[in-house]
Amino acid sequence: MLEAPNWYARKYNSVVARTGGSDPDAEFHIRQIGSQRHASRLATIDYGDAFILDLQDKGGIAMSGAINDDALTAVFLWGEGTTFNGQRSEVPRLRVIGPGTEFDLEMPGSYRLMRIGLRRSALDSLRTASASRLDGRNWLMPGVHGQRFAPATELELQQKLLLTVGYAQAAAARPGYDLSAGLAVAASEAGAALAQVLFHTEGPPARGLGSGDRRDIVDATLAILETKPHGPVSVSAVCGILGVGERTLERAFHEHLGVNPRAYERERRLRAAHGLILTQGDRLSITDIAMSFSFWHLGRFAGAYSALFGCSPSETRRRIWGHAPQD
Repeated sequence: MLEAPNWYARKYNSVVARTGGSDPDAEFHIRQIGSQRHASRLATIDYGDAFILDLQDKGGIAMSGAINDDALTAVFLWGEGTTFNGQRSEVPRLRVIGPGTEFDLEMPGSYRLMRIGLRRSALDSLRTASASRLDGRNWLMPGVHGQRFAPATELELQQKLLLTVGYAQAAAARPGYDLSAGLAVAASEAGAALAQVLFHTEGPPARGLGSGDRRDIVDATLAILETKPHGPVSVSAVCGILGVGERTLERAFHEHLGVNPRAYERERRLRAAHGLILTQGDRLSITDIAMSFSFWHLGRFAGAYSALFGCSPSETRRRIWGHAPQD
């Protein structure tokens, strides 16, 4: 029989206070960068095969370390100026980090980190599934695996994660109540949801595929897009900067990302809007959020968001925040 879940929900006002926390799935070091005042809210639950974490932070911090050899973790990390292993990370996008992977994060401003980790029997099941594959694809390979996941799938994981940490926050607010059963069930369901996603999604290939030149074109395009995080970027302008034709750019995007550059650029802004709903949907209207990312036609924005995430922006806000400002 499993022991009761370990959990906590705390606020910190200094990096020094944060360094006292432990992590069952990783070893890491935190240091302050810049002079911004540090303030954060952290909630975690550790139960069975799953570890759940949600961190909202006003940063000025850097973190480096490695995932343990007996753990796998899936991470959403986003914030203005935030980087993950040197790559900009300004919109919520799921990354799977294999066992033994080193990481280096910089969060110079406000950011959010949401995480689900798997261990023990959950990894054994993934290992067994990987062994039966003939193409060598395996989530348990070291590395940061940035495969494209369906946004609706990501939203479901985010909801389960937030439900889980909500129990931890409720338990902290009501110390006289025993919420262990709810904590255990919620953590188990969040871990199981991640395991199901990985079982039904192709793992990373055993070796890189495709042209290195086209990979360079994609990387350069992404760097250009990141210079205008709140507004659209013309594909023809990108081609002019890189000195390539639109067909070459489209072929590179389809080969490495499975989508054309225009669709990727719009999805990038939709994901950024989704991230703002997750972090500030309790005080901002959907209209304000849409216009923050240059979606001026609200009906088209709602339609595009619904097509991507499987529900409207207002419904997402209701699921995450309950009552929220009028649109």
